[in-house]
Order: sequence, then C-alpha cells, then structure tokens
Amino acid sequence: MNYFPYKLKRNQLYSIEGQPCVFTSHGYGTRLNFEHAATGKPVEYLDDAGVVRPMDQERFRTLLQNGQFFQMADRGQSPAKNKIAESHLTPAECEELDPESALRLATLRLLDRNGVMTGVKAISAGFAEHWTPELHAKYGEAPNPHTVKRWMRERGKVGDRDAREATSAQGRHCYDEDGIRMEIRQRLALTYYASKKSVTDINVLTNAEISRVNDGTSLEYEMPTEPLLPVSLSTTYRDIKMLECEQTVGARHGKQAAYSRWRGAGKGHEAERPLEFGLMDHTPIPALLVIDVERAIILGRPTFSALVDGFSRVVLSHMLSFNAPSYATVSELLRRSVLPKIVPPIIKNKHPEAQDVCGLCSTYHVDGGMEFRSHDMESMSKATGATVRISGRKKPRERALVERIFLTIHNYVSSKVAGAHLPIALSREYDYDPAVDAVLTLDELEALIMFAIAVYHTTPHGGLNEKQPLLCWKQGTAQYGIVLPRDPRIFEKALLPKINSHRLTHAGIEWNGLRFGDYKAVPDLLADLVPLEGKRQRLKNATATVSFRYDPYDLRKIWVINRKTNQDVELYCQTAGYTDEPISLWMHEQIREKAKAEAADFNSREWRDACRAELLDAIDQLTPEAKERERKLLAKLLENKRIRSITGELATLQRERPEPVDIPIIYADVIEHEMHDADTLSRRPAPQKAAPTASKRRSNRQKAKAANAREATPEDMPERDRRAPAPPPTPDASTTDPEPRRERKKRSNDSSYF
Repeated sequence: MNYFPYKLKRNQLYSIEGQPCVFTSHGYGTRLNFEHAATGKPVEYLDDAGVVRPMDQERFRTLLQNGQFFQMADRGQSPAKNKIAESHLTPAECEELDPESALRLATLRLLDRNGVMTGVKAISAGFAEHWTPELHAKYGEAPNPHTVKRWMRERGKVGDRDAREATSAQGRHCYDEDGIRMEIRQRLALTYYASKKSVTDINVLTNAEISRVNDGTSLEYEMPTEPLLPVSLSTTYRDIKMLECEQTVGARHGKQAAYSRWRGAGKGHEAERPLEFGLMDHTPIPALLVIDVERAIILGRPTFSALVDGFSRVVLSHMLSFNAPSYATVSELLRRSVLPKIVPPIIKNKHPEAQDVCGLCSTYHVDGGMEFRSHDMESMSKATGATVRISGRKKPRERALVERIFLTIHNYVSSKVAGAHLPIALSREYDYDPAVDAVLTLDELEALIMFAIAVYHTTPHGGLNEKQPLLCWKQGTAQYGIVLPRDPRIFEKALLPKINSHRLTHAGIEWNGLRFGDYKAVPDLLADLVPLEGKRQRLKNATATVSFRYDPYDLRKIWVINRKTNQDVELYCQTAGYTDEPISLWMHEQIREKAKAEAADFNSREWRDACRAELLDAIDQLTPEAKERERKLLAKLLENKRIRSITGELATLQRERPEPVDIPIIYADVIEHEMHDADTLSRRPAPQKAAPTASKRRSNRQKAKAANAREATPEDMPERDRRAPAPPPTPDASTTDPEPRRERKKRSNDSSYF
C-alpha cells in the first residue's frame, strides 16, 4: 500500500510554484491530481530527462521542501478580509494588529477540538463544559454564543483555523452619496502634486468645491439630496499622503528628486582585495579658517578631498585646500597616497601598522568633474597604468563609501571647531558669527582631521561586520601586499600638471607673472633646442618652444623638458619673495588679486587713461609737422578701395579750438564808382577753347554712338529690336562757329578792335 500521510483537501486552493491550483483527487499509484485554477489544465512538470510528467508524490515532497507548495486562503469574503487572509502576518503580528484575534482563535480551536456543532445551544453547552478556569483567567468570560456561531461560519473551516482569519478587518469607511465627496478629495489631493500649493491651500479649495456642490452652482456635479460635510485639514493631509508615490513626487519636485527618494539606493562596488579600486571625491568644509595673517588674507572656506580604499574603507590620502577642485588637487592626493602616513603617538604605539596605509590603486572611481576628465588625468592614467572609471551623472551611490567618510569627518571635527557654520535660524538665535569666531589655520585643521582619520581607522565599522578598517587593511595586505610605484621620482613628476608650447628666451620663462631661470641651465637648453626650432618660429634672439611641469603647491621651481636629451631641467623662480618658502599657486593668485585691488584703490584705470591722453595731446601740440603728416597719411588710407570696403565711408571733421588773436581789423572800401578805367581791357586775346583734333572728334562720335545704343537697348529686349537710330553728328568748330575763320583772323590783326 502506498504511504502518503499528508492530508490534502478536495477542491482546496493551493499555491504550486506561485500558481493557484485546485486539488481534485488522488490518482493511480503515487499520482496527485491538481488543476490550474485559471485554465483547468492538469498540473505537470519536466523531470531531469526533460520528460513531461503529471504531479506525483515525489514532486510534491520536493515542492514542499523548497517552500513552493502551501495552502492559499479562501476567497469570496469582503475585500478587507481577503487582504488580511493573503498577507504574511504572523500570529504575534495579528495579535498586535487586533488584540481580540487571540480570543477568537482560541475559542474556535477549542470548539473544533471537542467536536461542538454550530448551534447556539451546542456552543453554550460546550462553553459550560470546556471553558476552563485557565481560559477564564486569560480571556475572561466566554464570548456570546450567537457571535461564536458567526465566527464558526465565516472564519475558516473546522480543523483549519488560522490567526489571519481570526483577525478583524473592520475600519473606517466613507459613506458619501455617490462618492462625490471622495472624488473631490482625491482630485484636489492630486492637484497638490501637480502644482506648488500647500496642504492648507488644497484644503481650502476642497471645501470651496464642496460648498459649490451643496449650493448647486458646481458645473461638474449635481446638487446632492443631503449636504456634503466639509473636510478637515488632517483628512486632506491623509489624502495627499495616500497618493504619494514615485510619479507624484516626480511631478511636484522633479525627476531627480523622485529618483533620489525612490530609486537612489543600491549596492555599490565591492572589492576582493586591498587597492583593487579607490574612490575619490571633494566636499567643502562648513567652517571659516584663517588663511594668512601676515599677508592680511583672513578668512576662507576650505575644500576637503579624500581617496578611500574600496576594500577596507581606510583613507589612503586626504588634503585640505582653498583651491577649487582641480587636477592639482587630484595629483596631490595621488602623490600622498603612496607615502607612509604620520599618525598620533597614542595610535602609533598601539597599532604601528597605521603608518603603512599607502599604495597605488588599480582603478579610480570618480564623478564627472572637469578635473577627472582633463588631459592631465588621462596622462596620469597612461603613466601609472591605472584605470579611471567615471560614474553616472547624479548617482552618488556608486561612490557611497567616500560620501560616508565626509559625514564622519564632519561629525568628528568640522561641526565642532570654532568658525563652523550653523543654520541661519540658530545663528540668529545664538547671535553667532563664524567670521568672528574663526581662529584656526589650515595646518591646525588638517592636523585635527588627521587625528580624526586615525581614530576612524580604529573604530568598528558597520559595513565591515563591525570590524575596524585598519584591521581589514592589515589582513588584506598581509595576503596580497602593497603595490608601490617603481620609481617615486618619475611617478611624482608624471602627476604634475603640464604646460605645453611655452616660449623660452635668454632671460628664462615668464609664466603667470613669475620669471623662472638659471644662469647655467638656460644657455644649455637654448643650445640644445634652438637648432630644433622651425624657421617660422625663430626670432631675432635665441628662443625655443618648450613644455614644462610645475607643482601647484610649491612654485619655487619648474621642470622644463629637454626634447633633445629627454631630461627634465630645473629652473628656479627669480621673483623676490618666492625663493625662501613654498607658495602655492592659489596663494600666488590671491597675492596678485590683492595687489590689483590696492592698485585700483590708488587710482583708477579711467584716470590713468585720461592722463595718457593728455600726454599724447601735448606731444601733438609740440610737433605740428608730425600731426600734419599723420593727417595726410590717414586721408590716403581712407581713399584706398580695400580699406573703404571694410570700414565704409568715413568722414572726419577736424575741430580746432578758437583762440584770440591780436591782428588789427582792416576795412575794405568798395571803389567801383570811383574807377576811371573800368572800360579799358587788356590787349591780350580772350582765352578760347582749343578745337578738338580729328582723332578726338572721331572718338567722341564713337562714344556717343555706344551710349545711345545702351540707352535704347534694354537687356530684356529681343535682339532684333535692338537696332538703335544713328547718333547725331558730333559738332565741331566749322559748324558751330557762326563767324568764319577768315573774318575772325582779320579782326584779330586789327588794332582798333581793342
């Protein structure tokens, strides 16, 4: 006989691999007949050989062992009861949700266990016989038999009672007429996310709409038979909260806000060994510091940068700077990451391995900042063999490890130092001004942060199963070791920013207001590089185009690349004040800005331009010949066709200042009426226009003929109609002069003519 001790109820709903199925009967042998509740097809499965087989006892045990077979709750009740019956509530959670559920479940199981029938008299007799003093002490008097009869009918089946079925599903319900009030509430609650209105505004609009519905003035709803009740502010708030989801939050606050609140979480990258990848980022320190008292540069807000190991969470390097995040910051972080660390004596004595937190990472995870996408960063990647991985835009979860470090440093140090920023409300309440209380310098704050990082390394970390980051680093490096660059000097130079195509002269290199040179190195460089220069790049003096590297945190020297020998040549800063102590590029720019401000306070650019204009006017007054020559040259240039096509028609008016003169005024008298020889003329002949020659007359006739042809023949006229009339004869002296030439000659010889 086949042994199968499991009791399966006929027509009961079961879940098989997530599909609702109904048990119909036991089949032949070990077969179990199940049907899909939706389609009515028999339940089958594929065995290891790929053969389709019906459901059997062996398959049943496999599903039961894997948790893929269980009995489903009976449906057909109210929606609230179906929801509770299908939930995953435990008996303890059901009792917490409904304290009376334990009494119902104990009562129903007591009556089922003793075979009590579903009648009021039978239930009363069962209570009188089986309601023990222990149950009386725990639950009190037995419940009403009429209520228990309803429980036995609605809450499960005999011998199969569950705590979820014994839990009450009663709650508040809205009994609005035709659901008008609920519709208005939900529609205006949804308006909250589609606009920038507040909860109070939505409550006011909801009650205004309800008032119009009650008055019969609403265009969307008919007047109800009974007035609708107004909505309280708390009810409006609950309606708005019920509609809160990713779509509504995105409609009100934007797509990025919805992504951060609903999808911004996730597991970041995991490393299997130390130095597999490092995470690099920057954050501003919310505190004001004293920069440099000697140069009267008082306050500034620094930026904290860190490089964190992805395996152990230790801080490989960090730095504070007043510079904006740039490749100079990145190069300094990488340079410090391969150097042993300085730790406080109290931690060094207990954990000497804290000094060995250093190494070269294989991959660097960064954001999309300009400093990480620069050509210098690409050059560093090629020189060190490291990979730079840029994370997605506005996805900080990919760099969550370094973001948590920033919060830790803020809680340890920056929120407690003098000069820390407070919210505006607290600053006003406490009468607190960070600019007044700022007393720390950059070096002092960096020492405090170094101490805080050492403490962080020795504190249990929740992301490392409560192990200290330094312990994970020690265990990982003991197995895999620490990777360091082969030649630290070449590594450091490869990290420095590079300036290309700069001019080297016999005086050295002028860059950013500074002069770099060396009395011996510069002539040697020119001797090697001048022959390599192109013909067009050469000047009269010996010059060469070079590339050089500089340290943004120490401008005392630069490294010029000799293209001929492939060696770096050091040139030292020749500017006074930059040769004794290291001065960063940021400090140099601040000094120049301060000098410009002092120069602007001394006098303005407009005043200096006015003075120079007066000087030029004085020069022009002393050299009038040069001014006249300038005017003539300018007039010639203005007549040039090419210049006129560029500048157009330029007209200049020379204005001269009026000046008093001492010349006496001479009055002229009209003597026309006093003249005695007014009719006596000169004996010379009157000037006559020379008669044109024969060739000139012929040329004039041809020009006149061509002009008449052009005037009488438009371009769009057919060629057959372009025949112009003959031009009139060109007049000459023989036809136009009314007096014959002989008479004119005879009269010219007559002296009495004059």
